Amino acid sequence: MADFNISSIAAGLLAYGVAVLVGAAPLIYLLFRFDIELTKKTDEEALLRAGRRSIAIELGAKIFCQALLVRHAVFVVMAVVRSLFVDEYSSSEAVWLVVRCLLSIVVIAALALVSVEVAGRLFKRLTRNLQEDKEIYERDNAAMAIFFSLVLLSITLVLNEGMADFSRSLIPFGRTGIQSLK
Repeated sequence: MADFNISSIAAGLLAYGVAVLVGAAPLIYLLFRFDIELTKKTDEEALLRAGRRSIAIELGAKIFCQALLVRHAVFVVMAVVRSLFVDEYSSSEAVWLVVRCLLSIVVIAALALVSVEVAGRLFKRLTRNLQEDKEIYERDNAAMAIFFSLVLLSITLVLNEGMADFSRSLIPFGRTGIQSLK
């Protein structure tokens, strides 16, 4: 039976705190700002304030899909932070792990943002007869926004496992990360 290890629990709580600080507000806010910047020709914030349901549905779905992928960056950070307190590292190893975490966040966030945006645009291009943008942005067609949002979610679920594998390849999982039980 495993011992009750206070330092391990404290490290886990600290890792959770880092996840909240890194992932909850800053990354989600950056996802929102990125989505707004990509559609500068449309003032999505004004449309949201005006109560346009279709914009809220589409934008919310994009952010949700990106967050599903970005959470893998948060996992990397949590695993490393926890490991820094449980395992022993030299100062240079610890600094290098932190730098790799920061780079992982940037790379994974960029991949998540680009992946969802490209997937959405490709789907819209393949289904030209649906005219998703016109229906969502001009006509406030909530049915089209729901359909398109579910398409984005479906694509994201397919991409999820690849992102999980990629994120785990960005940090050394010798002393950090997942412990497999056999």
